[in-house]
This record gives sequence, C-alpha cells and structure tokens, in this order.
Amino acid sequence: MPNIVPIETERLKLVPLDLESINPDDHQKIEQKLGLQLASMILGAQIDRKIKAAMRASLEDVIRNKKQDQWYADWQSVLIILKKENAIIGGFCFQRYPDEDGTVQIGYMIRPEYQREGYMTEALKRGVSWIFERPDISALLADTTKSNLPSHRVLEKVGMAVYKETDNSLWWRIGRCA
Repeated sequence: MPNIVPIETERLKLVPLDLESINPDDHQKIEQKLGLQLASMILGAQIDRKIKAAMRASLEDVIRNKKQDQWYADWQSVLIILKKENAIIGGFCFQRYPDEDGTVQIGYMIRPEYQREGYMTEALKRGVSWIFERPDISALLADTTKSNLPSHRVLEKVGMAVYKETDNSLWWRIGRCA
C-alpha cells in the first residue's frame, strides 16, 4: 500500500503509487496490491503503449531523482479509483520535478467507458488544489491536441486557460492565484 493516505472526493479515491507500484507492465498487480476489482487498464494498443511509456519515464525519474520531500515517492503518479466499484478508472501524474520557477506539468487519462461522467474533472480539481498546497509550486501546465474537445472542457472546468498554441496542440496553464 502507498505510504500516504489517499485523498478522497465525493465519488473518487486518489491513490498515489509508491515506487514498487509504478509497474507499467502489470496493472493487475497494482489492483491486487490495493485490494481493487480487477479491471484491465488496457485501452487499446496505441493508448496502452503511450501510458506504459509514460509510466516507464515516471519510474526512471523516480529512481534518478529521489527527493527527501517525497515528491517522487508519493505523488508522481496517482490512480483514480471509483469508490462505488472499487476499481481503477484512470490516473494522473505530475510530470517531473517542478522547474526553477515552480512550474509543473500534469498528464491524465481515464478509461473510455468512464468518460463524460465528470470523474476526471472531479479528480483534477482535487489534484490542482493539492498541488497548490505546496509552497514551491507557482503554476500548473497541461497540453492537449487541438481536436480533444472533451479534454479542453475538463481543463476549463478546473480553471486552466490556453496560453500557447502550436500546430497540433494547445498548452494550458493555471497559476497559484487563479
């Protein structure tokens, strides 16, 4: 079990993954360790490859950058568990340690069958409020493809606004004072 208490919202439990649990190749092991319903996190080959690559990068970051403040050990990767089903429905992570300006980026995903129910908005609202409890964080960033309208709505609902645009992506930001 992770070494800190999960944060709960009305419908969700946000559970940080400890170093032993960040295993991109064995979601069932994580589910069994946490006493959850077994519900494969496989979302399709392309998405699954991206998630596994992100989890591998997080794991490498954790190993490379163990910090005494527990940033990597406690809150790098967070599972979103739907309480009523006791099952993993998604996750988010604060990618890499905050930069010199106190900016950190967030990435997130939710299983397709749980989209459009407000779960990601609920999870990210709590994640955003948690990250700004840290005095060293000044801003939170996210990026989306221009065509991902549902993700745009989630980010708007958590208070983020577009601050930069590239050919294919929108970059979103929220500051501590927002």
